Amino acid sequence: MDDIIHIALAFCDPKGTYSRHSAVTMASIFANTERKVCIHVIHDDTLTGYNREKLETLALSFEQQIDFVNVEKKLDAKSIDVSKLTIDGARGTLFRLLLPDVVAVNKIIYLDCDIVVNMDISELWDIPIGEYAVAAVRDVWSLNFIKGVPIPWRLGKAWEILGVERDEYFNAGVLLLNLKKLRDKYNFLKFVENFYAKYKKCITLADQDCLNYIFANDKLLIDEKFNRIDANGVKEDALRGSIWHMAGGAAKPWVTCTRPFVDDLYWRYLRLTPYCEDDNTLIRLMLNDLSSPSYTHIHSSDCVKRLKKQVADNIFRAHVWTIPHILMRKICGGLK
Repeated sequence: MDDIIHIALAFCDPKGTYSRHSAVTMASIFANTERKVCIHVIHDDTLTGYNREKLETLALSFEQQIDFVNVEKKLDAKSIDVSKLTIDGARGTLFRLLLPDVVAVNKIIYLDCDIVVNMDISELWDIPIGEYAVAAVRDVWSLNFIKGVPIPWRLGKAWEILGVERDEYFNAGVLLLNLKKLRDKYNFLKFVENFYAKYKKCITLADQDCLNYIFANDKLLIDEKFNRIDANGVKEDALRGSIWHMAGGAAKPWVTCTRPFVDDLYWRYLRLTPYCEDDNTLIRLMLNDLSSPSYTHIHSSDCVKRLKKQVADNIFRAHVWTIPHILMRKICGGLK
């Protein structure tokens, strides 16, 4: 058991699309890793039989293991109102919180499904996590802060409230989790429930802010290569040796091409999956995906709708309404 690298992918897939993206992540791991790997797919009833078969076929083709864990009723069994745990009530973001309960190993790598692993995943697995609960990479904001770029005022105040240092805020898309410690020392879902009850109106990135709050003093910060988000200026010869994270809703490689060379990796690894039988299928998938989103300028009416949606989204993401709550907590004190 100890010789196997355990990796968790967690998603809710009502449209049937994230299974394909998870297959890309899986293929990228298998193609670059010589050691035995077991992928634990944490899902609910939205995973169809068709997609399950595709993922099984992929693992079998690389002679690797796959374990499907249906957590449809796990959250309900905890008697916790899921709608209160995230800003948008999204179930999929909570599945990783169940890992200590549903995967019986001492350590696991958690990956988002918008990730391509262009390196041997053993490098991440072999990091000595010691007594820390989690190992993670600083998010772009903290990496820029270290380089001398100021943190936006509202964001800095929110982190101050959460007890997160400006140079230590991590991205939750790639995590090396000490499951043994989480089982022994943490009541994960209860921590999360208490966090949202107290800070929901002050935070920006719901589940990520929550994990930063919980592990503010119990994390190991690791090299940026294990979760690279900023691909500005990256050339093709520099792709190898990193885990690439296509973070951002409008920046997914299946939505629009915003990261030259890096986005190419998604399509190259998709070619290795059962979702893509040959080069002709790959071309059709690329054309269909990249021409269908609202971000593609095909019709002027669609562009207007897109711009209206983007303006509304920008106003929401600015979190203008969180500022009074932040100021009130600063004035009243007793932030933690």
